[in-house]
Order: sequence, then structure tokens, then C-alpha cells
Amino acid sequence: MLLVLAICSLLLLLYLAGKVAFVAKNQAAVAAFLESELKAIKAAQKLPRPASLAYGWFDDGWPNARVDEEDRAPLENPHPNRSSDDYATQWYISEFKAMPSAHQRKEFLRRLLKEGITMKPELLDMIYADESAHVRAWAAGHLDTKAKDFTNWTINHVALEIRNYEPALLDDPEPIVRAAFWSNPGLSRRLPWYPLIRVSEEWKEQIKNMSQLERLGLMRNPDLSTYYVVALLETSSEELNLSRTEHAEILRAAAVNPRLIGSSRRTGRDTWAVEHDYNPPFKEYGTMWELCLAKWMDEPLVPHLFMKYIQTTPEVKLATYQQLLQNADSNWLRREVIRSCDPFIDKPVLKVAWDDPDEECRGIAKERVGRLAKYVGVTERANP
Repeated sequence: MLLVLAICSLLLLLYLAGKVAFVAKNQAAVAAFLESELKAIKAAQKLPRPASLAYGWFDDGWPNARVDEEDRAPLENPHPNRSSDDYATQWYISEFKAMPSAHQRKEFLRRLLKEGITMKPELLDMIYADESAHVRAWAAGHLDTKAKDFTNWTINHVALEIRNYEPALLDDPEPIVRAAFWSNPGLSRRLPWYPLIRVSEEWKEQIKNMSQLERLGLMRNPDLSTYYVVALLETSSEELNLSRTEHAEILRAAAVNPRLIGSSRRTGRDTWAVEHDYNPPFKEYGTMWELCLAKWMDEPLVPHLFMKYIQTTPEVKLATYQQLLQNADSNWLRREVIRSCDPFIDKPVLKVAWDDPDEECRGIAKERVGRLAKYVGVTERANP
């Protein structure tokens, strides 16, 4: 009997020892995993330190330690590298010249622009004379196309113009440089529209004389006018001396212009305010939808992109949807109309779409209404 008990005790001890060893091994593995993951997280949190912009000994910015007063009354520190004096300009020129690849030079210019550096004529001369079409094209689309002297102001506080690079850019041997030029929102009196007012009187002649690549560059301009887009949708291809395919390609590029899309979401679908001044939705976005239905159904991607991305009022959406319902083959476009609907603002459209003859359309409408129910439920729980 004692022998049996001894054997059982020994077996129990061996079992417990095995379990302890197994647990210890697993704990060591978990600890190693957590340590490696923690190192990866810390490494990801350490943002790479951006390369410094030239300002002599103060390349890394403000060097002084904080003083007690800054906690009570924060004092603003200067940004030495934003100085546009001759020292900084010559340093930028030397750094630009030292970069062996066009991509490096372009990224350097991107940093200068992002940091708000004023580029003086000496630097712009070198940029626009760069051997790489990639650098010249990026500069033509993003930098000043006229160099000005900001140290000597005229009586009307207007900077004196020193250089005008626009004629040379328009005659550049590389088509992409000429096209990128038209994407620059800072062009003076060359864009075929007046912001928030109207298009220029000679816009049709201007677009006739542009290459297709230049027209596509123009559609990428951040200041692309709603009036200009409406005019493009409204005017016939023959009148603009364009093929139907070329015309549609231009309109597709306009429909995905990020600034145009964002503006339609802010001011195209509902009442919007600026400093408590309330304004009705801009009707031009609704006109775009109406013209797509009236004139561009033969080019399906044009109405598809406008109705997918450009926002307008519930009234225009409902009228568009009801007109599309009359065509049994328009379910592909009705889906985009329904997807564009907000469950609060566009309730009249979703109410009709709930009984759409197309199953997928009905499903999208119910998904949108479901978002409303989910939002209301979350709101009620948050504000009992």
C-alpha cells in the first residue's frame, strides 16, 4: 500500500513539474512576443526627424530652453529657416544643385513650399531651368510663375514683378510641363474663369487652342470653377472643336477634382453659413446633375462620376431618381444616386428608393436608413 502511494505521489510530482515547465515556456514566449511588439510600436511612434532646412547653426529650429514666463504667457518663437534673405537663398541653391536625382530635387522643393519658404528669383531661375521635365512640371503646377520683389513695395502695397516665367513655360518643349502649368491656381489672368463670378468671354477659343493634355491639366486646378464645369457640360463638343471622347474625358477629370467635390459637400446640398451669414445651396451642382441626364447619358461614366461624387439638393436628387426610374436599364445609375444620400437630408429620395424595382437599389436604400437608426440609437444612449 505504501509503495502504491509513493508511486502515485511521484507521478503527481512529475505531472506538476511538467505543467510548471509548460506554463513557464508559454510565459517566456508571450513575454518575448510582447517585448518585440512593444519595440515595434515604439519604433512606429518615433516619427522620422525631417531633414533640416538651411539656416547656419540653427538648422534644427529654436535652440533655447524654455523659461518660466512661457508657461504663464506663451511667447512665439521665430522660424529662422523661413527667412528669405540672400544667405538662405544661396544655401537653398547650393543644396538644390548638390542633389543628383530629379526626384530628390522635386521633394526638396515640396518641403520648401510646405514650410512656407519665400523663393527668390535666383532660386526660381534655377528651378525653371532644370534639366528634368519632372522638376519643371512640378514647379509649373505649384510654384509662383512670376518672381516678385517683396522688399520694395509700390505705393499700393503691391510687390514689384521681376521675372515672368509663364511665356517660357507655355513654350516648354515637354508637353507635361505645359499641361502642369494649367493646374497652377496662382496663374495671373490666364485662367478661363473668374472665381465665384463667371467664366471668361473667350473661354471657348482658349480651350480650342489647348492640347488635350493641357485641358486635362486645367481640370486638376484646385480653383476649378463650378461655372466653367457647367459651361463644359452644356456646350456641344462640335462647338468646342472636340471629339465626343475627348469632351467626355475632360468632364470625367472635372468630376473627380477633390476641391470641387469638397465644395459640393459643404455648399451644394444644404444651407451653409459663413460667420452667421446663411446662404442657400449653390445651384450649379444641381445643374451639373441635370445636364448629365439631358446631354451625357451616351457617355455613361460622365453621369456616373458626377452623381457618385458631386453633391446636390434632395430636390434635384429626387427629380433625377424619378426620371431614371422610367428607364428599366438605369439601375446602375440609380444605385449611385441612392449611395449619395444622407439619411437625414435626403429622406425623400430614400423613401421612394425603398421600393425600387432593383434588388440592389433597395438594399442600398435600406443600408442608408439603417445607418440613420444606428446613429439615432447611439445618440440616444449618449444623451439619455
